[in-house]
Amino acid sequence: MKQAGTLADRIIKLNQFWREVTVSDQDNPLLEEVIWEIIQYVPNVISCPKSTSVRIILNGKEFTQKKFLESASKSTSSICFDHNEVGIIELHYKETEKEKCLDDDLEVDKVVLEILGERLSSLSAIGNKNKEIERLKVEALTAYDRTIEAWAAAFETQHKEASGHTERVMNLALALAKEMGFEDEDLINIRRGALLHDIGKISIPDNIISKPGKLTEEEYQVVKRHPLFAKKWLSQIELLKPALQIPYYHHEKWDGTGYPLGMVGEEIPLVARLFSIVDVWDALTSDRPYRRALSKEEALNLIVSQSGAHFDPNVVESFIRVLAQGKYIDALHKLRIQALGGERVWSQNVLLATSDWQVHAAREMFFVFLAHPEGLTKEQVGLCMWPDASMDELDIRFKNTLYRLRSAIGKHVILLSDGSYRFNPILDYAYDVEIFTTALQRAQETDDVHQKIKHLSHAIQQYKGEYLPEIDAFWAIPDREKYRQMNIDALIQLATQYYEKGVYKSALKYCKQAIEEDIVREDAHRLAMRIHAETGNKVEVIRQFEACRNELMERYHVSPSEQTQELYETLVNFQS
Repeated sequence: MKQAGTLADRIIKLNQFWREVTVSDQDNPLLEEVIWEIIQYVPNVISCPKSTSVRIILNGKEFTQKKFLESASKSTSSICFDHNEVGIIELHYKETEKEKCLDDDLEVDKVVLEILGERLSSLSAIGNKNKEIERLKVEALTAYDRTIEAWAAAFETQHKEASGHTERVMNLALALAKEMGFEDEDLINIRRGALLHDIGKISIPDNIISKPGKLTEEEYQVVKRHPLFAKKWLSQIELLKPALQIPYYHHEKWDGTGYPLGMVGEEIPLVARLFSIVDVWDALTSDRPYRRALSKEEALNLIVSQSGAHFDPNVVESFIRVLAQGKYIDALHKLRIQALGGERVWSQNVLLATSDWQVHAAREMFFVFLAHPEGLTKEQVGLCMWPDASMDELDIRFKNTLYRLRSAIGKHVILLSDGSYRFNPILDYAYDVEIFTTALQRAQETDDVHQKIKHLSHAIQQYKGEYLPEIDAFWAIPDREKYRQMNIDALIQLATQYYEKGVYKSALKYCKQAIEEDIVREDAHRLAMRIHAETGNKVEVIRQFEACRNELMERYHVSPSEQTQELYETLVNFQS
């Protein structure tokens, strides 16, 4: 059957089709979908549609109808780009059917074919130009990124203690971002932000940036301005505006104590929250002129201890998974336990909620077993948790509570042996109380000053607050006071180590922390007086002594000990 319509009719129909097919895809007019649309539509504007096959070959790729029949009797038109043939469009006629077509109709087919060839040539030109634009754009972006990398490398060359830091944090930040679901453009901006995270420090004087020791408060205030410099520079470059969140916000802290804005929680952009963990991890695990690198275990414990304070707890969880997957650490602890500063338990890296325990008593029972590693009988547990319960009540309460405990964290966590229940010590677990006490023990066992400071610092970092503050039962109170005093002793020991090294600012810092914990600890007051004397500050020596005396008088109606008074008189008279 012959296709009805004059040449004018066919061109009108072809133009209408062409507008429809190219308008929606004008940015990418040579997509395969467009070519297939053309293949399907061509029979509508040729003479013998049922006996004619259509083929388009473009840039080496062939497009045909499903029932394509190749024929020696065909009509073709070239598709050109920049005066070069890049393809052809063909009509293949059945010999028997072609003879039935009028010569005029076949001439019209040729005109239609030539129009399609010209239009496909135009589309090819646009497509190739778009590809060329994309290629140039990629080259420009690549050159831009090379410039960014050069900035970062120049900064590291100037500050050798950070050598390799930028590349490490960039790679780890990208791994963490992927773990948290970031994709494509976001990852590009995270990469750029990581490369530029410290770019603002170029405006900080070299004598501060390269200082081997601890910064003074005035120097620290100068360093804290570097995010502001980063924002000032990078916000003027359109391409880098989306990458600015890391350089500007990565020193903000989850609890609002960071800088430059003191933002809190989710006010801080997520990319900055994830990068802050990566940045701290690399700093802790790298050697610096003023300290040796921490072990990966110590660094991880420190980061976990700051979950909910410095860091977003959810990001910490994702970060630990990335460390394990990337073999930065040997393995995750299947069970992580916090008792200092709050009762928290993570199982398989997931924080157990109240609903997981079902009742608070199940969590309390768990900590009872932790506090008694030697094991407890059912009756001993009852004395700790339900001292007034009858034997029948104890049986029911113990059974139900133990069932909920095991449902929350696994049946093998609490073992029964010879009538005693106890925590399973062979589990893969980390417990902040054990880390705290082990670090203190190691500090006492070593004579190396650097190692002693390291272990004391590690212990103090673990102490995030009182032992099990939410539990008021009598069994927890003695340990609560014991660990509090151990922490105060550690603070004073650390302050003493720094005092003997002549690092008076750090010594005074830990002295003050000890006094905040126990305002009548005379040994802490005496050490603070010595520090003030060494720095030539007689006024502060007097103030420190007066503060000690006033607190002792107000609380206990006693004067300072003879030892404290003699030290005070010696220091004051010596300075006079």
